[in-house]
Amino acid sequence: MFKALSIRKTNELVAYGLAGDKAPSLKKFAGEHLEADDYHKAMQDPNAVIIDVRNAYESAIGHFQPPEGGAKLIDPKMRNSIEFPKWLNSEETQKQLTGKRVLMYCTGGIRCERATALLNQMSTVSEHLKPQGVYHCRGGIERYVKTYPSGGFWKGKNYLFDKRMEQTPDVKDSAAVEKDISSKCCLCRANFTVYRNQFKCSRSLCGVPVIVCTACTTKAVERPASLMCELCREGYKAPSEVPNLVALKRKAEKLVGDNCTPSEQHPLAKKPKVYCKDRIFLRRVPLTATFTKIKKSLGEDKVKRLVWLVDKGSGAFYGSCIVLLSTESDLKQILDRSSSQGGIKVDKKRIKVAEVFQKDDEDDIFQQSSTQKEYPPIGNVTNSQ
Repeated sequence: MFKALSIRKTNELVAYGLAGDKAPSLKKFAGEHLEADDYHKAMQDPNAVIIDVRNAYESAIGHFQPPEGGAKLIDPKMRNSIEFPKWLNSEETQKQLTGKRVLMYCTGGIRCERATALLNQMSTVSEHLKPQGVYHCRGGIERYVKTYPSGGFWKGKNYLFDKRMEQTPDVKDSAAVEKDISSKCCLCRANFTVYRNQFKCSRSLCGVPVIVCTACTTKAVERPASLMCELCREGYKAPSEVPNLVALKRKAEKLVGDNCTPSEQHPLAKKPKVYCKDRIFLRRVPLTATFTKIKKSLGEDKVKRLVWLVDKGSGAFYGSCIVLLSTESDLKQILDRSSSQGGIKVDKKRIKVAEVFQKDDEDDIFQQSSTQKEYPPIGNVTNSQ
């Protein structure tokens, strides 16, 4: 099925905008896995809501349809996954989830790991978001459909991102599958359920895949500006308010302390990181930076000392340093400012700011030298000939 294996490094498997310091801890906030049969039973609970955490164009050709009198299906109407934190942050969404058992699902379960953790993290902090448990289907739609080959509560096709393009229940007749789907060609509005030729919505800042039937293919190629997705057709605008994910994570983790989910309570589990309360890590610092410039950018009354980090072999500065701050509140203010502004400007360049975690086996670098160096070291200059 697959001719080659490709491996590359990425900050996120799914672009929720939750990379790095914004990522919710799966150890502390991950939702509870339900096997397919337990998830099937949970969808019959009238006090439950089901959230499809996939994109709207995926949901268009297939989704769960809980039984009458059972759970309520909620569609976040996402053009892309980065809209999910904004959707969770909206007042309307939080009203729908409070007091309910929240069941999430996605293609294979990967997106739900982050999505359930984000919801649990937000509900730890927010007084207006209090679900009665957060769950997701282990293995996602793919495993559910294999467990229920006749479809169960699944209706339509499971949109896939590989050459298979879609997955359907094994023993369900193709005509019955097509009948379950209400998606239409974006041009002639005839019923159609296949994405082909990578046609996309032409509206500004959208660009999501659209369905074009066989009869309209030529028209779509000749007039791409006429292509419009269902969300743009109805004039839907996603929530715009972005939660402060770094501050949210910090507050939530402080409230839960070192508690973790039962699945992570293992004798070989890594010790949780403990962060220093009086120092920050700066990276991508330009060589033209000085102690005085950094002190001015962060706040002269906030900075006590700085240590330039250097290569052990050459002794040359490689663009990072650790800053000792006056108080814990200074640390929080600088982290919040960096989060809201996308970094801190030093010498006309925006640099990255992060917390510093304690290492048991290392001496305090600020005790190793009492002399403050104004300039970053250039290292040992040697003759290369």
